[in-house]
Amino acid sequence: MKPYDGPLFLIGMPRSGTKLLRRLLKQHPRICIPVAETEFFPWLVVNIDSYGDLSIRDHFLRFYKAVVRFPYFTYARAEGTLVSPERWYAACRGFDAAGVFEALIREEQQVAVGSDIIWGDKSPSYMTAIPLLHEHFPNARFIHIIRDARDYCLSMRDAWGKHMKRAAQRWTDSVRRARDDGRRIPGQYLEIRYEDLLRDTETVLRTVSDFLEIDFRETMLTLQKAPENLGNASGQSIIIKDNFGKFMTHMDVRTRRQIESIAGTMLVECGYQLSLPPQAIRRMSKRELLAAQLQDGWNRLLFERKRRDFGRALSFVLRYFQITRGR
Repeated sequence: MKPYDGPLFLIGMPRSGTKLLRRLLKQHPRICIPVAETEFFPWLVVNIDSYGDLSIRDHFLRFYKAVVRFPYFTYARAEGTLVSPERWYAACRGFDAAGVFEALIREEQQVAVGSDIIWGDKSPSYMTAIPLLHEHFPNARFIHIIRDARDYCLSMRDAWGKHMKRAAQRWTDSVRRARDDGRRIPGQYLEIRYEDLLRDTETVLRTVSDFLEIDFRETMLTLQKAPENLGNASGQSIIIKDNFGKFMTHMDVRTRRQIESIAGTMLVECGYQLSLPPQAIRRMSKRELLAAQLQDGWNRLLFERKRRDFGRALSFVLRYFQITRGR
């Protein structure tokens, strides 16, 4: 039987351990996943036809000039790994969304067609695109890593100044959707918890290895390079076993109560215990969410402004919001 060779999608809310999981899996010789997150496949499906038949080189070049403005390619350019239009075009076995996307990853990562290397992607926003990805990649497998919503909200605030109540609402909605969609493709969806990955790394990675039909390797247990550049694990090339439960000491009771009133049901369904007596479930209103989204957008702009001039920071944020639909 032909060994499973992808695609593999690592999904989960931002700040939930996707970088750590990618780094650990990357140390297996049969797994190859880019460092940067593509995030743009849903956009690609919707917009690819507007560029015409991409098998025509001029059409492909026009398409290339449009997509290389997206954050994924900004990171690739900075790392010196930006694929040329000629190489990307030549790598395409098909010119539909799936063919163009697969060619990009395989070419950038030098994963030959027919090899037993599992190619894939780590993009948090794809947790709401499981049906779309499964439609275009029927053999795709998904590993969904879940982090305690309270620590997730705390980390989102500390990293990017995100509104914690909006973060709790997005966590609740996105985790529920991913779990529901994943259960519709049995055998192709695996759910793990961030806290379990920290506490019992080997057991979790053995489960992941079985899911991917690969042999477990001891090399997967140690980090050769720090996966994180923000938060408590920033710059750490070791797994911080106790990097959870921070909300108990770093979050005031009032905020904790608000988050548990939004995410409480889903927290319990995911195996977490509430820290306060159960609250009446409350959903944020559309007006509250919009106000929080505008605040988040502004704070993200301020964050990016530290890295680049204002014009480029604004352009980066607008393109990021364009392809992730406002995350």
